[in-house]
Amino acid sequence: MNSPDTGAPDSPPPDPALHGAEPDAGPARALTLHLLRMLETRMDAAGIAIGTEVQAFGTRMQLKILAAALLFIAIWGGIVLLAIALPDPYRIPVLAAVVAAFVVGAIWAGVAARSKVASTEVGSMRWFLDGLKQDLEVLSRSLNRRPEPAPSTQRSPPSDLAA
Repeated sequence: MNSPDTGAPDSPPPDPALHGAEPDAGPARALTLHLLRMLETRMDAAGIAIGTEVQAFGTRMQLKILAAALLFIAIWGGIVLLAIALPDPYRIPVLAAVVAAFVVGAIWAGVAARSKVASTEVGSMRWFLDGLKQDLEVLSRSLNRRPEPAPSTQRSPPSDLAA
């Protein structure tokens, strides 16, 4: 049976003892292997997060540009229609109210855009950074272990031996 990504036949991993390495070098080797797996997982997560963010950004920009273009055409058409259809005494006050409504709408859109919160869904940059922060916290705690005290032997004071 072949491995799908390399095309090489499936085989058990090489025995470390054959290459001159110790099969179990202790906690340092286990920590190193864990760090390598953690780094690989984080890099995969970074790829997912960056891809998701780029795709979401592109989609949002396309939709915002389309919405802005359609809104501009609709507003322009509405103003022209108002200017043509309204009698002379009502044109200026109604068009002034339309402009004031657009100003209020622009202010509201600006405030709403500033208060928008970042996404924390799976695949977002916030998700990636939170996972990375948790990994580093676990690593810090595992490296900050205090050595266990050596078993103390009950030694008698030298004065007891002299007697």
